[in-house]
Amino acid sequence: MSRKVELLITIIGDAVLLVLAFLISWQISVINHPIVSARVIVANLLMLAYWLFLFQSAKLYMRRSKIQLMNEVLRMFKTIAIGLLIFIAAAFIADIGFVRERGFVPAYALTISSLLIWRFFWRGLIGEYVKPKREKVVIFHNNDVIQDPGHFNVVQRISLGKLHRAPKQLLTNNNIDGILIDSNGVHTDEVMKVISSFAETNYEIYVSPKLYPVVYNYSLVEKVDNSPFLKIVFHPLSAWDRFLKRVIDIVISIVSLVVLSPILALTAILIKIDTPGPVFHKQDRVGLRGKKFTLVKFRSMVSDAEKLTGPVWAEKNDRRTTRIGRIIRPYRLDELPQIINVLRGEMSFVGPRPERPSFVERFRKTIPLYGLRLTVNPGITGWAQVKHTYDQSFEDVKKKLSFDLEYINNISLRLDMKIFLKTVLTVMKREGAH
Repeated sequence: MSRKVELLITIIGDAVLLVLAFLISWQISVINHPIVSARVIVANLLMLAYWLFLFQSAKLYMRRSKIQLMNEVLRMFKTIAIGLLIFIAAAFIADIGFVRERGFVPAYALTISSLLIWRFFWRGLIGEYVKPKREKVVIFHNNDVIQDPGHFNVVQRISLGKLHRAPKQLLTNNNIDGILIDSNGVHTDEVMKVISSFAETNYEIYVSPKLYPVVYNYSLVEKVDNSPFLKIVFHPLSAWDRFLKRVIDIVISIVSLVVLSPILALTAILIKIDTPGPVFHKQDRVGLRGKKFTLVKFRSMVSDAEKLTGPVWAEKNDRRTTRIGRIIRPYRLDELPQIINVLRGEMSFVGPRPERPSFVERFRKTIPLYGLRLTVNPGITGWAQVKHTYDQSFEDVKKKLSFDLEYINNISLRLDMKIFLKTVLTVMKREGAH
């Protein structure tokens, strides 16, 4: 059974029982409104969204092969108990009428407990009779390969010492789920090259325990059941948290565009009056998984500023900067149009800054693990931006990469908020801009 089918059945089963629990408790109680009224439908949908949110937050939708059945049932019991307390307390504070009706709360608490029985039998059935799919992988090794890779199905073995081209090109004709890297510490550079290259893809990456001292500074790892290998986790943000991060980005983008529209309009007019040329400056940048997109900024330099030089970093007191540019750059007003990129999903408000394709290619070749920056959406601001200045050399790029990897390994909505607030303070102090 595939992961998608297992997840779909689990969510549908939960949803059906949640809806039935609400309808049954409504019918049993002394509420006079008919069960097919608009009020019931709206309340039922809101409660369904509430419980599914809690279940996902409590990590109750993990793959069956990654959990112990009784631990999950116990976690669901705790989630239901806490969820009921929160719901009942909020309902009484908000004076929601139907919750106060006699019989509703005890009937709802009793019927919703049926989820425990459903989960026990369904997840138990998966664990007992449905064996997890063997993942197809390619092993990169240095002649010290583990003979028994567990539940992995090895389709190809490639020596680390014989890598003469990009690892991804070696797998063009292989329909695989991930890669394994097995090494005793020899060919460390090749190990880093493989990890960095595959970090930009959707492949899962597994390493032997012997490589833990090599990778632990750059990524998180987790144990793989029925296998001696460790799975590399480039950032700890769950699928649900990524969804919430995206929702927050959309909401803030829409609100910001409305609130800042007078500033955006005034800045555009002043740029047009100041110097000839377009209001916006557009550049190709590299985003998530190496995908290119067009970044939009207010033009703060003369038109065709790189016509003779090609792509170069901006310098302090750069003579190409316009009069309006010298005003808007210290306050980062030139970055505001990137809100459109966030709304499109090409960027987030917080993340590693996106770089131009020509620079990315140079950095990939000269800076180990640079590709790990591409495992998350780029951002308007980031941990490196509040901890360091603009790039002026390769040493700056290396230093900022360490901050970017620190962010990726500790990414959370709380950290995003911290970075956002630090960015506001940095802009108010006019630090790090030129």
